Amino acid sequence: MLLKKKSTNDASPSSGTPRNAEPSADRARVSARAWVIGLLLIPILVFWVEYTEIVASGPDLAAMSLPMSSVFALLVLVGINALLVRVKPTWALTQPDLVVIYTMTTIAVYISGIGMMQFLNPTLVGWSHFATPENNWSHWAHYVRPWAVPNVSAVSGYYNGRTSFFTPANISAWAEPIIIWTGFIFVLLFCMFCIATLMRKHWVESERLNFPIVQIPLEITRNGGNTPFWRNPLLWAGVAIPVVLETINTIHFTVMPGMPYVPIKPEASIQIDTHFTSPPWNSMGYTVVGFYPFVIGLTYLLAQDVSFSCWFFYLAKKAETIIATAMGFRDAGAGAAAQQIPYTNEQSVGAFIGVAIFSILMARPALKDSWKKAFCGDKSVDDSEEPISYKLAYVGIAVSGLLLVSFGVALGLSPLLAFVFFGLFFIMALTFTRIRAEAGLPWGNGPGGLAHGNIVSFAGTESMSTQELTAFSFLNWFDSDWRCMPQPAMLEAMKMADTTTPKKLNARMLTPAIFVAIVVGTLAAWVSTLGIYYHFGADNASLDNWRTGQGHYQFDQLHSWISSPQPMSLPRFEGAAVGFVLVAILSTMRTRFVWWPLHPIGYAVANTGALDWIWFPILIGWLCKAVILRYGGIKLYRTCLPFFMGLFIGDYAISGILSLVFLATGHSGYRTFPI
Repeated sequence: MLLKKKSTNDASPSSGTPRNAEPSADRARVSARAWVIGLLLIPILVFWVEYTEIVASGPDLAAMSLPMSSVFALLVLVGINALLVRVKPTWALTQPDLVVIYTMTTIAVYISGIGMMQFLNPTLVGWSHFATPENNWSHWAHYVRPWAVPNVSAVSGYYNGRTSFFTPANISAWAEPIIIWTGFIFVLLFCMFCIATLMRKHWVESERLNFPIVQIPLEITRNGGNTPFWRNPLLWAGVAIPVVLETINTIHFTVMPGMPYVPIKPEASIQIDTHFTSPPWNSMGYTVVGFYPFVIGLTYLLAQDVSFSCWFFYLAKKAETIIATAMGFRDAGAGAAAQQIPYTNEQSVGAFIGVAIFSILMARPALKDSWKKAFCGDKSVDDSEEPISYKLAYVGIAVSGLLLVSFGVALGLSPLLAFVFFGLFFIMALTFTRIRAEAGLPWGNGPGGLAHGNIVSFAGTESMSTQELTAFSFLNWFDSDWRCMPQPAMLEAMKMADTTTPKKLNARMLTPAIFVAIVVGTLAAWVSTLGIYYHFGADNASLDNWRTGQGHYQFDQLHSWISSPQPMSLPRFEGAAVGFVLVAILSTMRTRFVWWPLHPIGYAVANTGALDWIWFPILIGWLCKAVILRYGGIKLYRTCLPFFMGLFIGDYAISGILSLVFLATGHSGYRTFPI
């Protein structure tokens, strides 16, 4: 039902290479120097991410669909490669080499970011550090598993700083949780990789999803970076716009406050909701306008029905809330259930589940073939060019799933609750991955609360024990913010492998690259974050307080769950059912009517909060593409494509350069994005 329809308006550049062509037996391989470069870059980029985001409060280098640190490193490599082509061609990297390096650094950088390592290690010490007689955390502290957290002797140094993690006492105190949680991360990401492998063939070859995110790294690295693309004046015109604007803003906020600047990021002066103070309009909630150049550039690559649906459904969500208020549902005298109408978050939960289920149903032929190959020995099905064999993928899902459920049980969940949690997590993660494959948003997230939070809010805290709620609090770190979820990057890497030139990359080369990156990236993230916190101290007011606050946010919520038990909420289930049904209707209409303009992905995304900062630049990007196609056709679209890619490249390039300048000078600087 989510099968991509044919549309004359869909002029995505990804359509240049046939996806259903017979695979060549002669696949490109990866040079040893690519492996060496990738391994050397991982710890460098991970430390750059951790220091910039935690200490320097600089731009988010990891929490983007195209991680800025990885793209910046890729741009530097392409520049070096262009010189090598002229002076020492045999040393130059090929596009497959560059794709593998980019994949390795992206996976590692994601592990180091928010929703991953930046949330994990504050969680492991915050439960002890922030406990006081007044907050009564002692009521649940005895449910914390000692093997999952460092020895309490290491906590004071973590928060006070002025010491080193690299002492025998601190290393010994952290050794067990580092080993255990590193193993957990590996198993979690291995399960994601197996799922991505089974979905790859259908999404890439049958449904022909656009994967707009991959178009930029593919274009940057084509022919090792030695292409006319880099000599196109429109490209450099696009690059110049964000470079000039971000430089002006940096001077204003860093050196000369009196200098005029251009508001690119959402800010109070362009916050729409503050101008509406009377009901029902004051219920629209946080609504801001932004002009991110890289978002406008990236939106130009999207199918028009996707970009249109994103901003349309975002505004429709606001309208729902205003209408509900006008009808009196949110009046002071209304009941608790009525005040939640229209249950937009619950609609998003149902939409995410619906998109995942319909995606699996559409993939039945491919999944049936892979099952036959794996367990019936069907020789007509070839999996030799998949990242791993279909049998290993199915067995991997079963074994890793069992290990994850067992881990949840060991933390304190019941077997049924652990199964439901990880099942819902991977179902919703599949939708998140599909959103990246079709919508290619600059960043994204799932419904508020994600898997564990919605299980608690739907089922109610009365049905769960304190031990189970405590266990959920220690699983919150990877299930609270999905901007750095690695699964989409895995599938995007598989897509890039199928598109490299002059030869397609052997997908089997991706597998060791990804898992080496997981291990090295995880260890580098542990060393970087712990080294930073023991040196500066997590209680240091100069550090990013949102990241250090991850040590208590989930435990504050745990206290609320325990102190104010809630019953099961049937209206929440009804809201989710509405979301599920609407996805079914939108999917059906889209596949049966070519003219249908609304995409279910836009509806699913609109209620997650991912569009709060970027709905307006998406509207601008959609409008630019619509006008160009309407009056200039596909020829003008392709002519303008380098300009819009330049907006993206320029925004990333200047942000990376400024970040490095501020690190070198010790100045906090201007945070280019996200806000």
